[in-house]
Amino acid sequence: MSDKNTAPTAKLDELFASETDAGAEGAAVGDGSAAPAPTASLPAAEPAWLSPRPERPVRTTPRVRWAGIIWGLVFAAAGWFTVWTLLAEDRRAAFSDWILSLSGGGWAIVGALGLGALLLIIGLTQGLKAATRQRS
Repeated sequence: MSDKNTAPTAKLDELFASETDAGAEGAAVGDGSAAPAPTASLPAAEPAWLSPRPERPVRTTPRVRWAGIIWGLVFAAAGWFTVWTLLAEDRRAAFSDWILSLSGGGWAIVGALGLGALLLIIGLTQGLKAATRQRS
């Protein structure tokens, strides 16, 4: 082995020396100095992050996908409202007049209400998921 590869790996050799290498205490390192003997060997057990995950219990009931149910209901309600608004001329005119009359503050309120509705839906789905998971 060349001195070029030995010097940079001396510290690694020191850290990962095996039991058989412990007898060679005064072994020369690539730069001519003596390497200190390792003080402790590595543990024989593998680290926890290498061990396989523990087995999960097998579910006997199918998992309820609450997000799909809630979002499906929200989109069905939005679709129903859109169709209901577009079917009658007076509702369509009233809705367009309301949209055109909104100022910057009105749009900010509509945006805040939309964000609040989004957070409500996400919280509802996560709450139902947690409640269902605790029972099973």
